[in-house]
Parts: sequence; C-alpha cells; structure tokens
Amino acid sequence: MKLSSVKTPIMCLVLALLASFIYTNVKIATAEAEDFKIGVVDIGGVFEKYKKRLDLDQKLKEQEKEFQDEINKKRKELIDLDEETQLLDLGSESRGKNENLLERKNVELEGYAKFAERQLLKKYKDFFESIYQEVVLKIEEIGKQDNFDLIIKKEEPELKSGQISDLQFKIGIRTVLYHSESVNITSDVIDNLNASYAKEKARE
Repeated sequence: MKLSSVKTPIMCLVLALLASFIYTNVKIATAEAEDFKIGVVDIGGVFEKYKKRLDLDQKLKEQEKEFQDEINKKRKELIDLDEETQLLDLGSESRGKNENLLERKNVELEGYAKFAERQLLKKYKDFFESIYQEVVLKIEEIGKQDNFDLIIKKEEPELKSGQISDLQFKIGIRTVLYHSESVNITSDVIDNLNASYAKEKARE
C-alpha cells in the first residue's frame, strides 16, 4: 500500500475535525454576541430636549441681556458726556474736568465689558460641564439598571464646512456610522433626565 493512500483519509479526518471545531466556535461567538446588549445615545438630541438645560440656557440669556443693558447704559452716558464736552470752550476748566471724566468712564466701560465677558464664559462653561456630567451619570444609571454591556455615544455632525480641516475633524469625531433603532435609547435617557428634573423642581 502506498503511503499517499494512507495519508488521504487521515487528512480528510483532520479537516473534518477542524471544520467541526471552527463551526462550534462560531456558534459560541454568535451566542455570546446575541447576549451582548448595546445601546446608542444621541448626545446632541439629549441636550436639545433636556428641560433643565433649556431652563439654565434661558437664565444665562437673561444674565447676558442684563450685562448688555448695563454696557449700553454706560456707553450712552459716555456719548452724552462727550456731546456735552464738545459744547464747552476749548481749554476751559469745565471742559478739562469733562475730558478727565470721559477718560475714566471709558476705562470703566472697557473693564466692565471684559468682566461681563469673563463671567458669561465661566457660567456657560460650568453650565455645560454640569449638564454633561448629569447626562453621563444618567446613562450609567440606565446601563446598570437595564443590564447594558456597552452604551455608545452617537453624534450627527454638520458636515458642511468651508475648511477641509474642519470637515476632517467633524468626520473624525463621528463614532457611530450605523445602528438599528432597536439599540437607540436616546428617548429613554431624555425621559429619565426630565423625570428627575421634575422631581428636583418640585422640591424647590
């Protein structure tokens, strides 16, 4: 008997066993994948519909308007004082006093405008940080409560851009290219956040 004729059935047996092993592993991997629970959250959508964010945003806009009204008031005082000064005689004592007052008020206006800008920037930064932290904690809470293995952030960046670098950045930050609606838990996160906020407001 030739050696090659003995090798053939052995090779067939080895290949059959290998195929069986691969098939078993695929079945195990598929079963594990089926048990793996994934959720997707549209962060932009959550921010857009979270009532606390809307309320805080309104408060910040009111604060911004107060600052702007004060700036406009100070600017009008400067204009009025300047017009008054122009009517005074050159070199007169009263004109000199007005010019000194104009300079001082102008410095005060610039200082107040910078102060207002810093205050608003800090408030907006703190506001978005606190809201984002609340959203993340709520997502973690839902993840543990509903036994999710993984929850992914979804973003829909606006791709229209005049600069190629901006376009590349927006494409780069997009993490989810496709998902089925069955894994989209954005509305659950929004509902949970708004329910918690309603309780928070009721205690005030």
